[in-house]
Amino acid sequence: MLGFMSAVSRYYFVFLMGYFLLLGFRGLGGVLPQNSYRAAVWLLIVFAFPILAFNEAYFSFNPGTLAFGAACLAFVMLGSFLMRRVFKQVCPILESCMFFLLAIGLVMLYRLSPGLAMRQLIFDAMGFGMALLVPMVLRVFREFERLEIVYLLLSIGMLGIVVTADVLANTLGLDIPIVAVDQFGATRWLVIGGINFQPSEFVKFIFVLYLACAFRKPLSFTKLVFVGAASGCVILILVAQRDLGHALVFFMVFMVMLYAARGSIMLFGLGLMAMSAASVVAYQYFPHLRVRVAAWRSPWADISNTGFQIAQSLFAIGSWGAFGAGLGLGLPNRIPVVERDMIFAAISEEFGWIFGLGVIAVYGLMLARGMQLALRAKRPMYAMMALGYSVIIGFQAFVGIGGNIGLIPLTGITLPLMSYGGSSVFVTMIMFGTLQWLAGQEAEFNADEDNELR
Repeated sequence: MLGFMSAVSRYYFVFLMGYFLLLGFRGLGGVLPQNSYRAAVWLLIVFAFPILAFNEAYFSFNPGTLAFGAACLAFVMLGSFLMRRVFKQVCPILESCMFFLLAIGLVMLYRLSPGLAMRQLIFDAMGFGMALLVPMVLRVFREFERLEIVYLLLSIGMLGIVVTADVLANTLGLDIPIVAVDQFGATRWLVIGGINFQPSEFVKFIFVLYLACAFRKPLSFTKLVFVGAASGCVILILVAQRDLGHALVFFMVFMVMLYAARGSIMLFGLGLMAMSAASVVAYQYFPHLRVRVAAWRSPWADISNTGFQIAQSLFAIGSWGAFGAGLGLGLPNRIPVVERDMIFAAISEEFGWIFGLGVIAVYGLMLARGMQLALRAKRPMYAMMALGYSVIIGFQAFVGIGGNIGLIPLTGITLPLMSYGGSSVFVTMIMFGTLQWLAGQEAEFNADEDNELR
């Protein structure tokens, strides 16, 4: 039974992805039926979890899987309802892309580890709850764009506490209640009350607010130097934590927002040259970076050790062809840390590389819609916020997928909305809530213009 259902799913999921993308890209031009995209998300969940509920090897049926699928469907349906009650104007493209990626991630996480998927659903719900609070918070704090220095101090302080705790714990041997935890070569975690979280994830949101405040007005040379130095300080702290993936994301969002504010190709080029020089220095200074680069250049040279993860990822993506092995029939658990670092490889293995290309297109669709919001924003602050959050989500997806397919070295960075991780999905959902709020501001601005023309 599972073999037949999984075989059918190989084509069904690709068709569903094509249908979703057709609606989404039509929506960029303003043509999008209000309920059709929701149907694509619902059908993904309704078809996927019955497949996972059957175990062909033991001829068994797991009703708990169907219950989890029902919980996922209820989350999506209730979430869609609540968004329309909370936000002035919901952007259907952003809403549909968010729920579609969440649904794909939950399906694959349940396939990999039901326990992690259940925890992820809780993280999703908590993050969504925070996203619903964004309009109220921004309505209460109307002067949020005047808090530029506060955002900068928060960014440096939240990242600095990780480095400080790590130095005190390792150098002085102190037992500190807030302790940095070294995972996968990067000291980027804090533990408070037994809960691990990444300050860098939360700083992404705050850092964009700082840059939006700084770039909302024309910059003098002195102010430009200060903003560059402050941003460099944030990035250097990430480098000190050996969190080079996030350092790259922060640097790119800074460069894109700087280019949008100044329009200087020369500054952008100088920034890229500086990044290249810093990469060479980092390569010489960090041994784990040299190991990752060596594994990226030739995973086959040490396939049983340093190259094992990327080699297994490439095998997974390339072994089953365009339509994949079928949901439940691949071997994604052979990839180390698959639920965090390599979920795109697992998806491509069982859903096929055509579906994997569709996932990339969904991220591209979100980025395009964010750019539209930035171009149509009625205030420079809103334009910069839309640009910054869109670039962070889009570039983080590029870094995550690029590591999976061997385009760039692995960075250990999560795939937004799909990889397992509470901090990541929590902050990403808040970013989407902010983008939805900005979409409401755009709609209000367009309505005011229409009234003036009349």
